[in-house]
Amino acid sequence: MKHFKTFTGVLLAASALMSVSAGAVELNIVHGAIGKDNEVLRKELDRYEEKTGNTVNIVSMPESTTDQFGQYKLWLSAKSPDIDVYRIDVIGAPQLADHFIDLTEATADIIDQFVPAAVESQTVDGKLVALPMFLGAPALYYRTDLLEKYDQPVPETWDQMTETAKIIMDGERAEGNGDMWGFVFQGAPYEGLTCNGQEWIYSYGGG
Repeated sequence: MKHFKTFTGVLLAASALMSVSAGAVELNIVHGAIGKDNEVLRKELDRYEEKTGNTVNIVSMPESTTDQFGQYKLWLSAKSPDIDVYRIDVIGAPQLADHFIDLTEATADIIDQFVPAAVESQTVDGKLVALPMFLGAPALYYRTDLLEKYDQPVPETWDQMTETAKIIMDGERAEGNGDMWGFVFQGAPYEGLTCNGQEWIYSYGGG
């Protein structure tokens, strides 16, 4: 039986090709907002604006990283000057490396602050195309009330989780809760499912 493993993903901010003139400039950063993302980012950008005199506008995108990536490709392929900085998922920046500037020289004095594996994942043919904005990790949530109700321990393997989920689901449905499912996950055909798939493969020694 294979144990759960943690697969860490990285969300990155990538700089698009742009020309910067002397003095203050106006920049546009695009990203998908989830929860308080815009609020948190705006606070950081306000600090940047106060320090530099530059102005930064936020261009919001849909929550789905798949939809975001499709729009990013359209903008970049058309060489659109509308977006200066892209917040893009870890797997996206390397695929669009030809459109992004090399950040190696500009980040030489701070690159050691970042997780080496994250930096390596965003380096294409010696060109650093993006920097980590934050690190993310998957989490498996469980209901303690249901584990206690059915006298089940917290599962530590996928096999145990499957068995426990079935016990709870069958028990709840027998009591009339027909909407109860033992396990829910990101099953739609988009990047979320890919992430789940990687976690399962990694748990069994693959990847």
